[in-house]
Amino acid sequence: MPIHVNSVNVVIELSKQLLTFILYFVGLYCSSLISNHLETVAQSSAIYLPAGVKLAFFVIFPLRFWPILWFTSRLYAAYLGVYYNNEWDFDLFHGFLQELTYMAIVYGFKENRWPPKIDSNSGVLSLILLAVFTAAFKWFLFSSAFEFTTWLKDSQLLQYKLNMTLGDLTGALFIAPALLLLSNNYKRILSYYNSLILISLLTLTLIYLLIYVNHADLYSLLRLCSLLPIIWFSYKFGITGAISSAFVSNYLIVAEAAIVQDTTNTYISQLFIIANSVTGLLIGTATSELKLKNNQLQDSNEKLTALLEKNRQLAKRMVTVQENERKYLSQELHDELGQSLTALKTDLTVLSIEQQNDTSPLVAGLKENAKAMYDSVYQIMHHLRPRELDELGLEQALKNGRFKSLLNKSSINYKVELNLKTTLSDEHQTAIYRICQEAITNCIKHSTATELRLNLTANDTHIQLELKDNGTANGISSDSGGYGLSFIEERAIALGGKYTIDESNGYTIEVTFDL
Repeated sequence: MPIHVNSVNVVIELSKQLLTFILYFVGLYCSSLISNHLETVAQSSAIYLPAGVKLAFFVIFPLRFWPILWFTSRLYAAYLGVYYNNEWDFDLFHGFLQELTYMAIVYGFKENRWPPKIDSNSGVLSLILLAVFTAAFKWFLFSSAFEFTTWLKDSQLLQYKLNMTLGDLTGALFIAPALLLLSNNYKRILSYYNSLILISLLTLTLIYLLIYVNHADLYSLLRLCSLLPIIWFSYKFGITGAISSAFVSNYLIVAEAAIVQDTTNTYISQLFIIANSVTGLLIGTATSELKLKNNQLQDSNEKLTALLEKNRQLAKRMVTVQENERKYLSQELHDELGQSLTALKTDLTVLSIEQQNDTSPLVAGLKENAKAMYDSVYQIMHHLRPRELDELGLEQALKNGRFKSLLNKSSINYKVELNLKTTLSDEHQTAIYRICQEAITNCIKHSTATELRLNLTANDTHIQLELKDNGTANGISSDSGGYGLSFIEERAIALGGKYTIDESNGYTIEVTFDL
C-alpha cells in the first residue's frame, strides 16, 4: 500500500513538473514573439516581455519547481540561438552564476517579511522592488556575459545597460502582475465579478480601437489618457480591476509600438507602461485594502448592533421581571401586612372604646405606631408598584395622582400637558411613570424649583416625555450619587429610548422612545 501511494505521488509530481515546463516555455515563446517587434537595437528589446514571464513564474512556483524553470530557461536560450544564428547550443551551465544570483534575489524577497504579492500594499511594493533589483543586477553585474556588449565603450555601454534594464523592468511590470492575478483567480475566472470586469474592458478596448482607426492622430492623447480607466477600474474593482485595466491599456500601447516600429515612440511607450503598471498596482491595492477594512468594519458594526439589540432586549426583560416581582411583593404586602395593620388599628380603636378611655397614653401611642407602620408599608407598596397606575391609568395618575400631592406639599407648582394619540404599551406606561417618579423625587429633594412642567406626547411613531423645572443647577445636591438619573437612563435604554439632560435655563430631562 505505501509503495502504491508513493508511486502515485511521484507520478503526480512529475506531471506538475512537466506542466510547469510546458507553461513556462510557451510563455517565454509567446512573449518573445511580441518583444522581437519592439527592438530599438539589434537583439535589444525596449519592452522585454519574457522578463515578466520569468519573474512571475519564479514568484508563483515554490522552490522545488525552480530546477525545471532553470532547465527550461537554458532550453529556450538554445532555441534563441537557432532563431538568431541557426546554431543549436544547449549549455545547461552557461550563465550559471547569473541565474543563481537571480534565484537568490527572488528567494530573499519571497522569504522576507513582505513577500511579493498583489493583495497588499507591502506585497506590491516588494514586487516592484524585486522587478527593479532583478533587472538592474542582470545588466549591471553580468553585462560581460552578453557578447554583443563587448563592442560598446564607456558611456555607450552605460547607456546600453540603462536601456536594457528599463526594457526588462517594463516587461516585468507589464506581465508579472497579470500572471500573478491569473494565478490567484484562475478558479473563479468566470465568476460574475470577473465577467463584469472582462465585459467592461472589452468595451473600453473597442472604444480605443475605434478612435484610433478613425483618428490615428489622436494616439498621443489616447496614450496620455490611458491612466484614467486604470484609476476608475481600481476604484470600482480594486486590485483585480487595476491590474486588468493596466494590462489592457499597456497591451494596446505595446501593439501600437510594434506596428509603428519607431524607436522614439517605443521609448515613450516604455515610460507610459511603467507609469500605468506602478500606478495601477498602488491604487488597486490601496483600494482593495480600504474595501476590506470597510467590510470588516461593517461586519463589526453589525455584530455590535446585534449585541446591542440583545442587551436591550435583556434589559427590557430584566425591567419586566423586576416590575412583576415588585407587583407581586406590593400585592402581598397589601393583602397580608396591610390587612393585618388595618385590623390592628381597628382593634385598638375598639379597645379604647371598651375601656371608655380614648385618651389613654398607652392606647394613643399604640395607635400612632400602628398608623406610622401602615404609612411606611403604604410607602413601600407604592415604591414597589404604584397602585394608582393600575387603578387610575397613566393619564389620571400623572395629572391627579400622588405626584400632584407631593409637589403641592413642597410648594412646587405642578403643570401637566398630555397629548396621547395612540395607546401605550404596559412597558412604556410603567417606564414613563417610573421616570416621572424619579425626576419628581429629584426635584423635591435636590432642586430649588418653584414650578415643574410635565409634557407627554405620543403618536404612532414616537413617544416624547419632557420634565422641566425652573430650579438652578447648583441647587442639586452633589452627594446625591446620581442614582436617580442612572435609573432614568437605564429605563430609557431598556426600551430603545434616548435620554438627554439640559441644565441651561432650569433643569430639563427629555426622554424619547421610537416606536
